[in-house]
Amino acid sequence: MKSGDAAENRANAPTLESGPLRNELTRVSALAIAQRTAKAIERGVYPPASRLKEQELAELFNCSRAPVREALRILESQGLVVIEPMKGARVASIDDESFYEVFLIRRALSGLLVEQLAIAPDSAPRNKFIAAANSLEVLAETGVSQHAFAEAVNKAIGALAKASSMNRTIQLVQSLTFGHQAFQAEFLSTDRRRLTIARTWRKLGQAVEARQPKAARAAVEKLFDLAFRFVAVWMKTQQATEQPPAGRRPRR
Repeated sequence: MKSGDAAENRANAPTLESGPLRNELTRVSALAIAQRTAKAIERGVYPPASRLKEQELAELFNCSRAPVREALRILESQGLVVIEPMKGARVASIDDESFYEVFLIRRALSGLLVEQLAIAPDSAPRNKFIAAANSLEVLAETGVSQHAFAEAVNKAIGALAKASSMNRTIQLVQSLTFGHQAFQAEFLSTDRRRLTIARTWRKLGQAVEARQPKAARAAVEKLFDLAFRFVAVWMKTQQATEQPPAGRRPRR
């Protein structure tokens, strides 16, 4: 990589709202590196199928290669990165089976969660989730900001976790989540998309309230399908913009 490219990557590296990656009293966190790198992938700093070199990331985050290597393994477990023998790590593309596999696992487990919640006894947490799911449509129709809508969606997700008694399943879903959540901001960027998502959440809330487990699963699966279609289009667009003009060799 040329020095100008390295400088540009450093300038574009995402930052954590919580502050510096490390200080004199703490070791660098592999999870924090993974979170930042996931955000950088979303922003196009690292396009689909591009290489992620350990040494360059170590220099970027001012750390040794050990936490970088661990961070890449975390991203691999999320389906966001592919580690190839003798080649190293690269950003996943929509054609990679691992990316789609993680999506299918999260989709199936989330469907199981809402099915069980639909047939669960009445409780305050269950009613709170129903209210949170139903409230999103009103927010979307009033033209609430992208940030405020994202917060409301995250609250509904949190309410679902608290209402469910399936703690092990929740842990499995959460362990496969943040790599895909890196795309949430862009996914919720248009009024039309927010309204479609909100109406699907409303269907989910109504299905749980009416004790209709199949309808609840169908609604949550639609939410996942909407998100995956968006990410698929985004990745293919990113890959297309990375293609060199005809007759020109790609830069090494």
